Amino acid sequence: MTVNLNSAQVGEPSNPPAIILHGLFGSSSNWRTIATRLASRFHVLCVDLRNHGKSEWRDSMSYPDMAGDLAAFIQDNHLTNPHLIGHSMGGKTVMAYLQQHQPEVGKCVIVDIAPVDYSHDHDDLIDALKRLDLENIHSRNEADQMLALDLPNPPIRQFLLQNLIRGENGFAWRVNLEAITNNRDLLFGYPEGPVSDADILFVRGSNSSYILPGHYNLIEERFPNSIIQTMEGAGHWLHAEKPGELTEWLFGFLDRKLPRIHDSVQEQG
Repeated sequence: MTVNLNSAQVGEPSNPPAIILHGLFGSSSNWRTIATRLASRFHVLCVDLRNHGKSEWRDSMSYPDMAGDLAAFIQDNHLTNPHLIGHSMGGKTVMAYLQQHQPEVGKCVIVDIAPVDYSHDHDDLIDALKRLDLENIHSRNEADQMLALDLPNPPIRQFLLQNLIRGENGFAWRVNLEAITNNRDLLFGYPEGPVSDADILFVRGSNSSYILPGHYNLIEERFPNSIIQTMEGAGHWLHAEKPGELTEWLFGFLDRKLPRIHDSVQEQG
């Protein structure tokens, strides 16, 4: 069953639509800076994926589930040929949507993720959040100090703590940690699917290991009309590390009028 996806929208509705999908533990607000810049030429819709942000929670969280949510969102908002931008988990959701639904879309940008299975490299984040004793936390600073025992990297902690909200009964997570835990094999994997001929730009960070040269052939097999570009000096969270450069790349790709690439995946460094 699909869920209703919350979205933050900027730009004139008469402009070409561009949908942005965040990664694991993210939300629509993570892309606010880039969305605001893109709004000069596009109607930008940043969505909260299921079990994240202000969207509905469900026990199931497979990529076919989230691809179905995206399909329903596009239909419910009457969007024609939308551009699709997805980071990490959001990128896999875009790829699953393209392969399983074979939709009419504009151009697509997949940010630092490949259509492959990954090891449980986010297990430490999931376990750290679950160990946090919310009933005995009285401030966000106190939560940060406790989380630092497991996660010494301040930027990562600040990113994760965006999901900590204060309600009438104290602090709570606005991400469904139980569903993420129970579906981690599906989230870190990727389902098989037919070839998609969508125009896609894969953006990889030079300091990230999520898109490696060993993945290029598989990307070519599943998405033959693709190019791969490497952003130097960037890691996995390119939109936070280099928002200006990524925005320019997005404008350059989404606005370009170039022929489709039929023969092979090309890398442009």
